[in-house]
Amino acid sequence: MKETGTDRFGNSIYLTDERWEHILDLHFEMEGYRDRVLETLRQGTRKQDALDTNKHKYSQFYDDLADDFNTVVVVVKFGQADDGSANNFVLTAYQVYDYKVK
Repeated sequence: MKETGTDRFGNSIYLTDERWEHILDLHFEMEGYRDRVLETLRQGTRKQDALDTNKHKYSQFYDDLADDFNTVVVVVKFGQADDGSANNFVLTAYQVYDYKVK
């Protein structure tokens, strides 16, 4: 299954089941937070990666995350399909404690 959302800048971004399984394999704290990934894409702040300008990190503060985390971070790869259409997808997502947001 593929879920698609749109960020605040009008970019269509998708999350596949394969990527979600990857996220859960590496970041067990994300279990039960798939909806927060899509919400973070829609509402979060975005920062471009300095080394790979096709990657962006979206982040959003939440006050009800587990294990003393308070921010969801979603890494998105921007690109184009062979037909020239947008191919923007979630690479990974995780939770962090960001002391700056409190």
